Amino acid sequence: MKLTVYCCIVFLFASVAASATVTVSEFPICTDASVQGNPAISGDTVVWWDRRKDFNGDIYGYDLSTHTEFPICTDAHIQCWPAISGDTVVWGDTRNGYWDISDIYGYDLSTHSEFAICTDAGEKGVPAISGDAVVWEDDRNGNYDIYGYDLLTHSGFAISTAAGDQRWPAISGDTVVWIDYRNGNWDIYGYDLSTHSEFSICTAAGDQLSPAISGDTVVWWDTRNGNGDIYGYDLSTHSEFAICTAAGDQSWSAISGDTVVWEDFRNGNDDIYGYDLSTHSEFPICTDASDQYQPAISGNTIIDYTGEPVTSGYTVVWQDYRNGNYDIYGATISYGGGPVVPEPMTLALIAPALFGFAGIAFRKMRR
Repeated sequence: MKLTVYCCIVFLFASVAASATVTVSEFPICTDASVQGNPAISGDTVVWWDRRKDFNGDIYGYDLSTHTEFPICTDAHIQCWPAISGDTVVWGDTRNGYWDISDIYGYDLSTHSEFAICTDAGEKGVPAISGDAVVWEDDRNGNYDIYGYDLLTHSGFAISTAAGDQRWPAISGDTVVWIDYRNGNWDIYGYDLSTHSEFSICTAAGDQLSPAISGDTVVWWDTRNGNGDIYGYDLSTHSEFAICTAAGDQSWSAISGDTVVWEDFRNGNDDIYGYDLSTHSEFPICTDASDQYQPAISGNTIIDYTGEPVTSGYTVVWQDYRNGNYDIYGATISYGGGPVVPEPMTLALIAPALFGFAGIAFRKMRR
């Protein structure tokens, strides 16, 4: 008897659905006896403002992968409001003037070299960075405007010089956002660096404050309801949405990927809470009896089998008062025990012609 077997192998892709389970693992980053504050994070690197050397404050950093702390700038004048993207740290610096007249400086972690970004006349502060673009608030024109600098071309440029004050910028890719007082209260405006076009994001009643951005999502602290809440806006769909309107004040939001974090007063002191935009679920991150302030967040990425980056979890950092002075603490966040990573599956369909029988076997291939 002759048996002929025809085999057809089809490659499919299966993905594990996101779980509502959230795992939060907390850890100290810096508990020096002096004051540490204003933390920022990118990947495995945390930076902050530190008063251990003198009252003015310096910029320090910490490598989460090697558990090592290091100074970034300890100039005798004030260094404050650090921000980081990749290997580049930026901050406001008063070395060239009085305490309230700051310039923008930067530091390359890969080459251990410091450089000036903007030392023009006027007060500059609260810098933000994404890739090669640095932005900050700048009062060279007699009121606060938003200016920027391209680290590749070493060129500065104006972003918004509208009437009223523009302050507190944030940036992700080509999109800059800020708070804007042109309408008589604080609203959220944006600017596309690639098209050189400005646009409004939120001009609702009350004040909208301290915006943050990741990709197409902007989040901010909003007082339209009489207390602080957290709202968001999708730039791709031009749609606004509430994230947290719980009792008590919510403020100082930050975002990375699908995860939003903020400072929350619902328990009678400031805690850190989070929200998963993909599952529309809220969760506590740190509810210690003391106060936790000003969270920052960065996604941790891995490269999947297709060569594409996949977020495998998040690291949140904040300013913490549990030890009787301000320290820097952090926590890792993971959803459902790990990342949602598509895995290939092989479906083998075997059709023996003589028996008129079809069998289906599944074999899952793990990378």
